[in-house]
Amino acid sequence: MWRSISRHRNTFQILFVAVVLLGMVLGMRPTPPFGKMQWLMTSFHLGGLFFCTLLSYLAFPRWPWWLRFALMSGVGLAVEFVQYFHPTRSADLADVFANTIGVLLGLGVIALWQARDRWGGFAVESREV
Repeated sequence: MWRSISRHRNTFQILFVAVVLLGMVLGMRPTPPFGKMQWLMTSFHLGGLFFCTLLSYLAFPRWPWWLRFALMSGVGLAVEFVQYFHPTRSADLADVFANTIGVLLGLGVIALWQARDRWGGFAVESREV
């Protein structure tokens, strides 16, 4: 599987940059793209940063976890920073929290992928009866 992924590394890098830019554009628009329901906006923040964190691993697998955390959290903070100064948007501490949870969940999945690769997978031994 990793051979196939490494063959398409450039594609993942382009996709990663495109998704991050799309998220930043949507976050910096004058109005939220899908309404103002708080639970929906929070789920977009959490899910978006989760997906971007996973995609960052496929695009740049050699980044250390702390750099990945700093960069992905920085993207979320940049959007909230712009929203703070925007006349029709507002920054929200709940969104910063959702961004951080999304990044941490992404890092957790990456850690599981790496552990699976190191230990040869999570195969359960079967016993013949």
